[in-house]
Amino acid sequence: MMDTLARRSGILGLWAIALAGCASNAPHHAIPSVPALRETAAVNAAGDAADDPAIWVAPDPRQSLVIATQKQGGIYVFDLAGAIVQEVPGGRPNNVDIRDGFSWAGVRAPIVGAGDRVDNALVFWRFDPATRRLGAQPAARLPTGFAEVYGFCLGRIGADTVAVATDKNSGNIGIWQISNEASGLVSKRLSTFSLGSISEGCVVDDDRGVVYIADELNAIWEVELTDAAGTKKRKVDSIGPNGHLVGDIEGLSLWVGPDGGGYLAASVQGDDRYSVYDRAPPHAFRGTFRIGRSKDGKADEVSGTDGIDIVSAPLGPDFPGGLLVVQDDANTDPSSFQNFKFVSWADVAAALGL
Repeated sequence: MMDTLARRSGILGLWAIALAGCASNAPHHAIPSVPALRETAAVNAAGDAADDPAIWVAPDPRQSLVIATQKQGGIYVFDLAGAIVQEVPGGRPNNVDIRDGFSWAGVRAPIVGAGDRVDNALVFWRFDPATRRLGAQPAARLPTGFAEVYGFCLGRIGADTVAVATDKNSGNIGIWQISNEASGLVSKRLSTFSLGSISEGCVVDDDRGVVYIADELNAIWEVELTDAAGTKKRKVDSIGPNGHLVGDIEGLSLWVGPDGGGYLAASVQGDDRYSVYDRAPPHAFRGTFRIGRSKDGKADEVSGTDGIDIVSAPLGPDFPGGLLVVQDDANTDPSSFQNFKFVSWADVAAALGL
C-alpha cells in the first residue's frame, strides 16, 4: 500500500531492481489496455485516501453495491453507476471485505469487516440486504494485538467465518474465527505466522480453504487456512527474473468459476498493471493488462492501484461477465481526490483470451 509519497520514494531502489530483473517478461508496450467503464465519485479527502473495495451482489444484480474504504476516515458505499449511496464516517479503515450468510443472532445477513488503524482492531458491521445499507455504527471492534493492522480479508473454514489480517510493522499474519454469541461478536485466534516482510493484500478461496497473500516486494503466497504456522506456504509467482511480477504487489481478488475454475488477479502497483493466474493449481500465469481511459472519455486511465475486488456474477448488461473494481491513485481529467474505477470482466477476458 502506498501510504505516503515518502514510502514510495523509500522503496524506489528496490522497485528499480525488480523492474530491471523482469522487464523482458512484460514490456510496457506489449501489455494490453482494457478500458474502464466508469468511475465512482471521489472520496472526501486529499492525498492517499481511497484504498480497497468489496462488492456485494444483490438478489437483483443491478442493485449490487461496492463498499470501499476511505482510510483517513470512513467507509463509502457506491451503486453500479458510481454514485455514493452511503457514507459511514469514522476510524481509519484500510482493507475491507464482505461475506454473505453470517449468523446474526440466528438471522442470516452479510458481514462487512475491515482493519482499523485507529486502535489496530478488526471492525465489523452488519449489512442489511433490504435497505442495502451498513449499520451506522460498528457491531464490534475486536483487538488484534498488532502494532499496525494493515491488510484484511474474510473467508470461511467450513461453516465458520474467519478473518485474516496482517501487521505492517512485524510482517505477521493472523487468522481469527469470528462468531456471534450472546455477548456479541467474538474472535478466537487460530494462527499466527510471518512471511518475513511487509504484506497487505489478501483474498480467501473458501472452496479450497486457502488464503492468498501479497508479500509486497517478493511474491504471492498461498497458505492453507488450517496451517497454524504457515509452514506449508506455496509460491504462486514472484518478483524477479524467474517470475512475472514487479514490486509493489498489492490487491488480490478471485474471479470464481464453476468446478474450481476461475482466476486469481493481482494489482502490481509498481508498474500500473494487473496480473492474472488460473485459480486452480498450479496457478498458470495467464497474462497482464492495464486499465485505460473509458471509451466515452469520462473516466481517466488508472495508475498506482492499491486494493481490488472482483465478482464473476453477471451484474446486468454493463457487466455480463462480472465486475472488477480497482482503486485509482491519480484521479485526473479533471483532477480530483482519489476514487475507484469499474471494469467489465468480459473486457479483461477478451484482452487476455481467457
